[in-house]
Amino acid sequence: MISIDSVTLVVTSFALLASASPFVYYSYKLRKISNENLATFEEFSSTNNVIPTQHERWRNHYHLGLDNQSKKLIYHRFGSYPEQSLIDLGEVAKVSIQEKIRRVLVGKEKRFILDFLALQFHFKDASHSPKTIEIYDGELFSDMAGERGIAQKWRKILENHLKD
Repeated sequence: MISIDSVTLVVTSFALLASASPFVYYSYKLRKISNENLATFEEFSSTNNVIPTQHERWRNHYHLGLDNQSKKLIYHRFGSYPEQSLIDLGEVAKVSIQEKIRRVLVGKEKRFILDFLALQFHFKDASHSPKTIEIYDGELFSDMAGERGIAQKWRKILENHLKD
């Protein structure tokens, strides 16, 4: 039979609790921010009478939603410079992907670094300047986490709605 000293059990339990508490706190904090962002997105959607049937969130910083019936796109960027946008796809002629890439020399090797990735909306009315919605900002994030795929996926979805 195994015998455990009560002092050892208390010290071990305290050490385990102390090492797990930062992870529990961070998880709670992240869930709270995520819920607040979702509530803000839903509030903006409801005030504009848009019911997103397709939506996507990434990096807990961006949120896109598309109402297939009314053909309206809702975009949210959270953080230090928040943005809320509503785009009526009935007024859009074309959607393209905008990238800003810089070239860096490392020794004799050339590397290309993506600084900015966005969807750009070109409107049917020529006097209306193009609207750009950010998908990735290299100043905020040190690496990409599938943003290029997200941009291509949404461009394809939106182009299909423009054809209808």
